[in-house]
Amino acid sequence: MSEGIVKGYTDGTFKPNATVTRAEFAVMLMNALKPAGNGVELGFTDTIPAWAEKSIAQALEAKIIRGYEDVTFRPAASITRSELAVMIARAAGVDLTTAASTGFADDREIPSWAQGAVAAMKKLSIVSGRNGNVFAPNETATRAEAVTIIMNLLQTK
Repeated sequence: MSEGIVKGYTDGTFKPNATVTRAEFAVMLMNALKPAGNGVELGFTDTIPAWAEKSIAQALEAKIIRGYEDVTFRPAASITRSELAVMIARAAGVDLTTAASTGFADDREIPSWAQGAVAAMKKLSIVSGRNGNVFAPNETATRAEAVTIIMNLLQTK
């Protein structure tokens, strides 16, 4: 599916409206970017599923992902739209230090650590808002949104 970026479930479905976990997104993104090598050693205190270890290690080496301050990765946690935008922006090589207005109706709800990434990704047409021009920064991303955003990233490279 979608150039090998994502696989469906064992029952043959894709479940486009299902949420995406942090581990699933790392795998999707690394499948799309196709980095060389096995990545760096994982030093997280929580358990990373075997099917995601290599992708998370590669994304960590590429400085696309980071863990939390408590040294966890939280692989089973659903990824928020803010987290997704930051990871995509890092993959695109965008300068994240510039915080700019995003133009979304809920701009004030976007965390400061994600503001620059969301603004840059919107400017590059990699991310878009939901109905009513809202970004919904704290909402979880769906599988369909994740694949669409990754495909948009690939088109800009």
